[in-house]
Amino acid sequence: MANTGTRWCIDTNTLVPWLITDSGVLDLLIKKYGIPSDFRDIYLNRHKPSIEFIQRIIDLKSKGFSDEFYFSYLAMNEVYSAVRDEIRSILLFKNGTPLSRWNEEKNSIDLPGDSMETVYEDIENEFDVLFGNNTIIPLSDEPEEEGDNFTEIVASLIFTFKRVKTQDAILLTTAISVRANYFVTFDKRLIAEVAKELENKYRLDLISPHEGNTLLKKIKIVGR
Repeated sequence: MANTGTRWCIDTNTLVPWLITDSGVLDLLIKKYGIPSDFRDIYLNRHKPSIEFIQRIIDLKSKGFSDEFYFSYLAMNEVYSAVRDEIRSILLFKNGTPLSRWNEEKNSIDLPGDSMETVYEDIENEFDVLFGNNTIIPLSDEPEEEGDNFTEIVASLIFTFKRVKTQDAILLTTAISVRANYFVTFDKRLIAEVAKELENKYRLDLISPHEGNTLLKKIKIVGR
């Protein structure tokens, strides 16, 4: 497959595992709290498709790949709450809290203040890697020239799909507004609920990081 000129939008949950691992944040927290190595192995195994997908984008773009990859400002801001939840999960694991209680207890856990500044700086440095040379393009969540239509699509998604959250609708509408071909998300619930209609109506294909990685593995850079 040669360069395709395809457009991709990336969900927060697809980017965060790469950010946490490549920045060294995961290793920092594991070392700080004496987390068994099994946790790191479990985490990497669970998120391997997402991590490989983002790294493959970086590698392909460094070779001149013409596809465009977008990440909205809303998704960028969601990164920090997603990282917070990942840190809380590490602490719950360390404390031996049963999985059945994670949902009810994670919001009551205080984050370690002495580590948060380092975590923030490390994540910010990774954004420089991702956004440098337009590897991944940061994207406004409501392009001014499409404002009315944008709001109409957001409302339609919220009213049509009972489990679609406001942030889901905004991220999807952002993808639609730039005529993206793919929206890559780890959210199986979202894929199951909206994928068929969005493909039919907007030609937007919702795929998992595993599927995205499979597609990118087929890429051959012309002239390289």
